[in-house]
Amino acid sequence: MSSTQVKSTNSDGVDTVGGMGLLSIGGSEGGGGFTKCLSAPRNRGLVGAIVVLLVGGVSLVLINGFDLFSVSGIHVGGDRFSDVGSRTVREPTAVGDRLGVFVGYGQSNSDCCGSGPNPEVLSGNSIFNFYAGSNGSTFEYEEPMLGAYCRGSCPYLKVGNGLIEAGGFDEVVFSTAGMPGAPLGSLNGGLEEYPWFGFLVESYLGMKEKYGKVDGILFHQGESNVGLSSTYENEFDLFLENLAAQGIAVGDGVGEVKIYVSRTTKCGAGEDEELREVQLGLAGKEGVVEGPNTDTISTDTFYRYDGCHFSQAGWDKVAELWMEKLVV
Repeated sequence: MSSTQVKSTNSDGVDTVGGMGLLSIGGSEGGGGFTKCLSAPRNRGLVGAIVVLLVGGVSLVLINGFDLFSVSGIHVGGDRFSDVGSRTVREPTAVGDRLGVFVGYGQSNSDCCGSGPNPEVLSGNSIFNFYAGSNGSTFEYEEPMLGAYCRGSCPYLKVGNGLIEAGGFDEVVFSTAGMPGAPLGSLNGGLEEYPWFGFLVESYLGMKEKYGKVDGILFHQGESNVGLSSTYENEFDLFLENLAAQGIAVGDGVGEVKIYVSRTTKCGAGEDEELREVQLGLAGKEGVVEGPNTDTISTDTFYRYDGCHFSQAGWDKVAELWMEKLVV
């Protein structure tokens, strides 16, 4: 399905594209939010559901949990990448303050939707991938990461190497728990039909049980909320409330975790200065700190191969921006 197809209304009063029913969630069609395309009208149940995630004009398509096709060359799976048989189980040897533990959450640029996979990934490096979907096992870091939806490169290798080179840690463990194209209202735990918040909770609690801490939730979301800045803070507050209800204390104390909130709205031609201001303002809440402003990275294809998702040069810029916030 192309994002340029014409929308019409069928005899049941359901908006359609190419004969499939449209249900827009969390934003305007073709702008913020994402759109579910259903092969049957809403009032007739879901038969052969097709999900199209619209991110700045880029469509990520999932059909009934099967692997599908690529978006600008990046293969998108119908579910999280879970091929543990192709990976090597290995635990870090660093402990305590010498081990960094982070979980990434948000939409596609928190996932492995970059060009790649990253050619710098080497077996036996000091970066690790915790995967809640395999009874909380930890693996040598490879891309795409276990737990990712996209099958490309991820930000975390370069971020982890930067943290180690800066002397902050000897080894770093990451997990990824987000969902490409998802607006905040489907990530904050307020809608039970979306499982992504649950996977974040499972990943966080598994990492904390295994390593005794999580140093930060690296939150990178906003492109699907362009034009929706007026509701963003309330939706984020609900996110904090739902984390607390799951026993995840956000704060700066012992046993608590910080959330680093990125300023990110740019995907293709669209961006939202008002939303960036709201994202920056969230840093005043307890345990919520300022993350990078990745909107400062150009949409030129040298940095964003499709005007939205990052190339290897783009990930270099992303890592530099994260270092400014994570390294004290």
